[in-house]
Amino acid sequence: MQELASKYDILKVIGHGGFSAVFKARSKEDPEHVVALKQLDFVLENEDAKEYRDFKNEVEILKRLDHPNIVKIYDEYILDNKPSLEMEYVDGETLESIIQREGYFSIEETLEMITQMASALSYCHHYHTYDTPPQHWLSDSVIINRDAIIHNDINPKNIIRTKNADGGYRYVLIDFGLSFADPDAVRHSKKEDGMAEYKAPEKWRGQLVDTPSDIYSLGIVLYELLVGQVPFPVKDYKQANEMIALEEKHKSAPVPDICRKRMEAIEKKEGQRPETCDIPAWLEMLVRRCLEKNPLSRFKTGRELSQFFYNGLDGKIETQERQAEVIDIDPSMGAKNAGAYIEVEPNILTEGQHFFINKDLVTIGRWNDLPGTIADFGIRTSDRFISKNHCQIVRKPDAADGYRYFLQDKAPSKNGTYFNTEKNSIRLSDTTEVLLKEGDYFWIGNTRLIFHQG
Repeated sequence: MQELASKYDILKVIGHGGFSAVFKARSKEDPEHVVALKQLDFVLENEDAKEYRDFKNEVEILKRLDHPNIVKIYDEYILDNKPSLEMEYVDGETLESIIQREGYFSIEETLEMITQMASALSYCHHYHTYDTPPQHWLSDSVIINRDAIIHNDINPKNIIRTKNADGGYRYVLIDFGLSFADPDAVRHSKKEDGMAEYKAPEKWRGQLVDTPSDIYSLGIVLYELLVGQVPFPVKDYKQANEMIALEEKHKSAPVPDICRKRMEAIEKKEGQRPETCDIPAWLEMLVRRCLEKNPLSRFKTGRELSQFFYNGLDGKIETQERQAEVIDIDPSMGAKNAGAYIEVEPNILTEGQHFFINKDLVTIGRWNDLPGTIADFGIRTSDRFISKNHCQIVRKPDAADGYRYFLQDKAPSKNGTYFNTEKNSIRLSDTTEVLLKEGDYFWIGNTRLIFHQG
């Protein structure tokens, strides 16, 4: 064990989180050797501790990685009784800070980032470690999996953009999610699993972490680059209800439409909404496949993602023509001229949406991307009390060449429809239909819908 001050001069603090601190440091033995030094917030009482053996074993593997888009690991030490990791100092800016400043990436910038990160993950996910682990190898390592290395914590803080001599950019993946940590305090915390907004559904369920888990996290990053925010934002990690809702969204809620969100982001920044979405259809397909709930439906490794990516660039991916938007319409855009519509009041489980009633029978239910009957208006929500086909609105001609609108629950739905009253109080029967007037509202599950005559 050594003292940190005897080995390094600390030049600045790069970052400090709940589990480690990272410094820019200069070696006292070789002043030209400037490194990033990561020191874990864990005091070692015994170098033979299993957690420290895990740390050493993982570092020994990571030291062998040699890829331009992966931070170079030099060595590990015990400094001031704390495990410490010496690695390449990358002089650049995290994607997190770039997004905060710029709002979102251009398509060209996004494509360049994908090129480099797909290459990095392809290298990791097909990295051969050992045919037979050494006899001393007794590890519960999260990141090393037979013939693959899993990053386990991909997020915008862990990707740095640095400028090359030719003016181009290099993106570098840093800070692999080492499983070493205080087993009593943080073994099952986000240190092991990664940042909550980027965690794959199988992590929330406590299932196997494998290479598709990295693909999901990268998909969240790509979504964020294109629209300026993650698909499922959370304001406060300390609020239990927010974290429960976030978990349910990652496990079951559909991803908000990436084209619509990008157009909204461009409108917010530029002051004018673009007429069309500039995301290539194949790129939208790539992001959505990364974000599949089922790991078997995602790209299995970075190599598979990279193959799809280059096929997309070469025009080899078949795509369908985009359909016009039907939900989430800005209510300020002259809704009265478009006829009657339903407004979905947003809550912690449900997005704010609008749907215009343009036919005689409209079914309303929870949006889903699984086989089976789909409602005309699929509400984007993780509210499991809303059925796939929950209730109906019937449009009937009136004597003045207009329409009247009636609410029904004819199936009936499992959890009921509640009209103009508090939820779960007076249920609409399957033999009743209610004439809707401007401002009438009804509850399905925990979500309130408001009728507008138009």
